[in-house]
Amino acid sequence: MEIEQLIEKFRNQQPESVMSYEEPGVNKFDAPIPGQSLTDEPGNYPWEHPPKTASVEEATDYVYESIMKPENMERMFTLLRMGIPIEALVKIITFSGFLEGRWTVDTAKLLEPIVAMMVAGEAAIAEIPAKVNMGDAENTEFFKDMSERKRDMIQAKEMKEMPMIEMDTPAPRLGLMAKGE
Repeated sequence: MEIEQLIEKFRNQQPESVMSYEEPGVNKFDAPIPGQSLTDEPGNYPWEHPPKTASVEEATDYVYESIMKPENMERMFTLLRMGIPIEALVKIITFSGFLEGRWTVDTAKLLEPIVAMMVAGEAAIAEIPAKVNMGDAENTEFFKDMSERKRDMIQAKEMKEMPMIEMDTPAPRLGLMAKGE
């Protein structure tokens, strides 16, 4: 009975008006000719110039100083708490230095274990349980941790939006240096 009603419904429908043809916004034939990049003007990108440093030691110093900046440290700890593996952070740090023209690709590859030790050391000092590589992220605990972090961020945002309650009495002083009353 239901099938007959459905068939009858489609039988009674009026065909929609024919739509006009529109040219797609992206033309797959409008692409660079193979080898075109070889005829481009050299030196358009930072990595096409000599690097700012060719020394792994100087690059290590630069990365260390960059990681130790408070805003970068906060970002790194936030990403580690969210479950981003150390390996991913290291690859981003070293490859972005190459893209900025600070060092060469081979220097970036040589920097990876050094930067990994820096990040792991800072995570250990801050007592952040960090995942080492991408394989560590394929477990259910990772997704559970991510959902808890998301919930924590939502609660923190809600707490910031709540109006502050002013207290009439000051908080009691505690500690060794507090004056006795």
